[in-house]
Amino acid sequence: MHATTGQPLAQARMPSLPEPSMADPLQDAQTLALSADAAWAAALLAVDPIGLGGVCLRAGPGPWRQAWLDRLKALLPPGTPWRRMPAGITDSALLGGLDLAATLSRGHPVLQPGLLSQAHGGVLLLTMAERTGADLAGKLAAVLDTRRLQLQRDGLAQQLELELALIALDEGQDDDEVLPTSLQDRLGFWLQAPQPSDEQQALLQVAELEPDDKLSAADVLAARTRLPRLSVGERQLQALCATAVALGIDSLRPPLLAAKVARVAAAL
Repeated sequence: MHATTGQPLAQARMPSLPEPSMADPLQDAQTLALSADAAWAAALLAVDPIGLGGVCLRAGPGPWRQAWLDRLKALLPPGTPWRRMPAGITDSALLGGLDLAATLSRGHPVLQPGLLSQAHGGVLLLTMAERTGADLAGKLAAVLDTRRLQLQRDGLAQQLELELALIALDEGQDDDEVLPTSLQDRLGFWLQAPQPSDEQQALLQVAELEPDDKLSAADVLAARTRLPRLSVGERQLQALCATAVALGIDSLRPPLLAAKVARVAAAL
């Protein structure tokens, strides 16, 4: 029972539809399908990216994935950090370390921020997420849990505030090529690109939408101001936990993420 967009959320206000072209019907169907659950997930994540943790996009490079990323970026406030983590990044590049030139010129240790610090307050894209090793997954999970970065390297020992949303770009082709469980458990949404066999379903989803009903970055900002005033009741939390138990989920994170998604949906 991970926090995913279902039928009730799909009935809420949807973003505007892109104009279709005649070049590739399947490509258009995949892009237009963003206007169903996937586009709604982008809007929800834009309202509370830190609280919802992020999203796992199970899709290879292509128009569907890029359209979803573009939609999310357009809904986030201007200037929101947006950083992409390359495969094989070193600890120095990821975590930061000693800025040797600045340290020598100033006479005291100077920190050179790493990629994680650069993404503070924004979004970090994890490329080829299905290949993430246990060590890197543990570092990212700790950041998502504590919203802190414990830096102990090159003679530096600092604790840095670090809040970000993680977008795991999972390009796995086989069932055993998946995002590590430690990260799966901390992301509010799992989305998968439509497959060629899903073309008709994607077109049906689009046909059921109301193209005049639009969500904008202004709607997202307004929802952010409403969010702190909203809460989830005890009975709703108990129902979410009971459903998780019935589905065989033994982690508290999925029902908690579902509760957070409910609050964000109400705010939006």
